[in-house]
Amino acid sequence: MQGSQQTAALMNAVYIERYAKNQKPKFGRLPMPSAKANQVLIRVKSASLNPRDWLLMRGIYPVKKLAEPFPITLGSDMSGTIIACGSAVKALTVGDDVFGMQPIKGKFGALAEYATIDASAVALKPETLSHNDAAAIPCAGMTSFQALRDLAKLKKGEHILVNGASGGVGSYAVQIAANIGARVTAVCGPTNQELCRNLGASETIDYRLENFETYQDKYDVVYDVIGRSSPKKCKNCLRENGRYISTIPSLSMAFQSLASKILAGFRFGGGRTAHLILVKPHGNDLAAMADLITSNKMKSLIDSTYPFDEVYKAFDRIQTWRAKGKVIVEISE
Repeated sequence: MQGSQQTAALMNAVYIERYAKNQKPKFGRLPMPSAKANQVLIRVKSASLNPRDWLLMRGIYPVKKLAEPFPITLGSDMSGTIIACGSAVKALTVGDDVFGMQPIKGKFGALAEYATIDASAVALKPETLSHNDAAAIPCAGMTSFQALRDLAKLKKGEHILVNGASGGVGSYAVQIAANIGARVTAVCGPTNQELCRNLGASETIDYRLENFETYQDKYDVVYDVIGRSSPKKCKNCLRENGRYISTIPSLSMAFQSLASKILAGFRFGGGRTAHLILVKPHGNDLAAMADLITSNKMKSLIDSTYPFDEVYKAFDRIQTWRAKGKVIVEISE
């Protein structure tokens, strides 16, 4: 083990000891983790919340068993400073500022003073990027980055609709698509129309007044961030080779995605397709996102920031589904 000698120490953490629908997470002392061979130990400076955090808390996160046993420290997105490296870690060193996201097989853990994470799941944080901005990127940013690049294969000049455009995932999608050169339609509430246009949307739809599903042959891609639509509902509004992508995992969506992939093989890739994006943490993708931000081609949209001891307010905010961008928790200075 490189870095400071690890001892049996305690740290402040946000955790759950059971699943329950209406519970609030606990704030207390838990044992400090130690890095395995391929991991780094981070002193967390900032963390961001994602729907997976409160879904796990309620016991309805689809792969909750991978996060067990209890107590489970919540949070998957983090930015901080490496204080120790596992024996197999060669590209990073103690003192590096990094940001990243726990993989699905990871143990969450970002909402704590210290967290371990696979070295392959982090990237160096640029000096010009704050820890808050960096912590906002991983899950939301990489979800949209990978969805539009790998599943949509979005091209310049194509027309994409982003359903849920003003939230964390959606705000990154609007900006990524605009940088590609696509035409972007943003679906959001009436108070977020101007915000989405400023992010790069060429047109906006107030979901209370218009139903985009009723349009005919209009979109090359429907990116459904909030999972309120479906491949069947979007059949008419998608063009002949249109792609429907959902970020919300469910058995139904997983089945439709698999069926679509099989049918596409028989059609030699033609026809409308359905996809479910399951984000995979990659350091290279994180670095690419950070480069877009530091070159002023994109920005992290932060809804609100809370001190560590007010983390309950952060959970209340994200569960409203009304956050404009990411909800940040500042763990330490």
